[in-house]
Amino acid sequence: MINATWRKRLSVWRNRFYLYPSPEPLSHTWVFWLATGVVAFLALLFSAYFIFYLTGRHDAFLTNAEDLGIMDQAIWNTVHGQLLHQTICNIVHDTNCYSLDGISRFAIHFEPILFPVSLLYVFWPDPKTLLVIQTLVVASGAFPAFWLGRLRLRNEWAGVAIALLYLLYPAQQFALVSDFHAVTFTAALLLFTLYFMYTRRTVWLFIFAILSMACKEEIPVLIALYGLWSILLQHRLRSGLALMVLAIGWVGLTLLIFHFFSPTGHPLLASRYAYLGNSPVQIVRNIVLHPVSILKQHVLEHNHNFYIRLLLNPAGYLPLLAPWVFVLALPSLALNLLSSDQNMYSGFFQYNAEIVPVLIFSTIEALVCIIWLVQWVLNHVRLSRGKSQESSNPPVRTGSMHRWVSPVLLVVLLAYVLFSTVKADAFNSNMPLGQGFHWPSTQITAHTKLAQHFIDMIPRDASVSAQSSLVPHLSERPSVYLFPYADDYADYIFLDVSSDVYPFYGSPDYTHEVKKVLRRDNYGIVAAQDGYLLLKRGLAPPAALPYAPSSDTSNVDDLLFNFSDNFCSYISVPQEQVLHPLQGHF
Repeated sequence: MINATWRKRLSVWRNRFYLYPSPEPLSHTWVFWLATGVVAFLALLFSAYFIFYLTGRHDAFLTNAEDLGIMDQAIWNTVHGQLLHQTICNIVHDTNCYSLDGISRFAIHFEPILFPVSLLYVFWPDPKTLLVIQTLVVASGAFPAFWLGRLRLRNEWAGVAIALLYLLYPAQQFALVSDFHAVTFTAALLLFTLYFMYTRRTVWLFIFAILSMACKEEIPVLIALYGLWSILLQHRLRSGLALMVLAIGWVGLTLLIFHFFSPTGHPLLASRYAYLGNSPVQIVRNIVLHPVSILKQHVLEHNHNFYIRLLLNPAGYLPLLAPWVFVLALPSLALNLLSSDQNMYSGFFQYNAEIVPVLIFSTIEALVCIIWLVQWVLNHVRLSRGKSQESSNPPVRTGSMHRWVSPVLLVVLLAYVLFSTVKADAFNSNMPLGQGFHWPSTQITAHTKLAQHFIDMIPRDASVSAQSSLVPHLSERPSVYLFPYADDYADYIFLDVSSDVYPFYGSPDYTHEVKKVLRRDNYGIVAAQDGYLLLKRGLAPPAALPYAPSSDTSNVDDLLFNFSDNFCSYISVPQEQVLHPLQGHF
């Protein structure tokens, strides 16, 4: 008797969690095909715009060593027999500059999706290849967004609005324009995974789960959580359990890869969490034992809180109304919020790509929940009025009015969400109407065109230490470094003093390092023009003069070096552009 009672109670609770039975299919009418055509057009428009925009940025020298240069070199080396080998790293701030000989990318991230990507380099070995394929993959996410929205909201045009929401979502676009990263693929791949999990198409679910896990080492944790979610909310025990086992096995493989390829036996970026402990067990222990401190420092603190709002604001904070879906993003959110690297919780880079699919799905579920709740209230009110009017008044016909409530409410909610996204995009400099937007083509100047002349002077097999914006144009070679790394080892040093001085925080540190290189007497000038400086090891150094007669010549900051007159031409203007000439006599 007791066992039967508990079985009944357990059955009741299981049914309460059974939120996602097998979805009722919608017929493929002409409206469906028309809506599909609209989504395809939007995806093509998105692809064309961002391919033009991103390749234009590369032509304008607006891409960076981290990470387009890194990824280009690693994939180029793979095609040439060195497995995902890279030599580019940030010696000033990062922890992965282990050796001038370089390391395998598997010492930093586990991204086997790069193997099929590298096949494209057999036909088109160019950094632009990565930008194009990344854009096309991300754009494809509009289709599962459309399918999910259509099925859950039972309306084709609502699905189109959800697809548009995905394409306009700032977190997705920030990931896309941050050079190239394998994890950016997950913005689309995880959305396919969620769609096939919801529709119970097991084979496709596992295909896209594997593709997603191949993009970065933390994705298997998300896939395991997806499997648990499917067990609890879909009652799909076998497929959910198989998904969890697959994800756990992938984690084991990842740890083995790190142990084999990393010189330290663990991922070189693990130091971002070293303040929490030296092992995963210690990290979890410290989080559990100090929840209030973690909450204050990593959630409520201004920058962290701003990051959370930056993710949720474009969806009008609706994902919070579907916590049973939003929970799927918690591992990635925790990874970003707990990192000591501020870029991870800035909201402006690739670290949010894997969160976007959950934001889209939870927004859909929030819309479903709001519409259901309004319908429930209206039905309850109608029944109450009907009972009170039965005895005294003739019944009032309100059915037609209630039929229009859901469609009108859906339109209003979708308009609110899209307005929130467009409003957020107004502060996004990647969109034509965004604040501070500039077409990359307008930034291609005589100065940027001159860079290729200097690049042509560097032999293809020579090692180079170059500035960040120059590295992606030199990265298809065995050894290329981000200045100041290897500035006493590389065959050539290529600088642009008019460009961004990253990884230095400011010009004084950068200038000090350049002067230090020239003072060592083992690099001489090959060419210097318009702010570009090409140095070669073994040439005679330029003459050094004291800044003033009383200057300490042992201090490089007090020295001036003799460059050609046209080196500073980037700060001069033609005579006809001088509006107020001034002459001085000394």
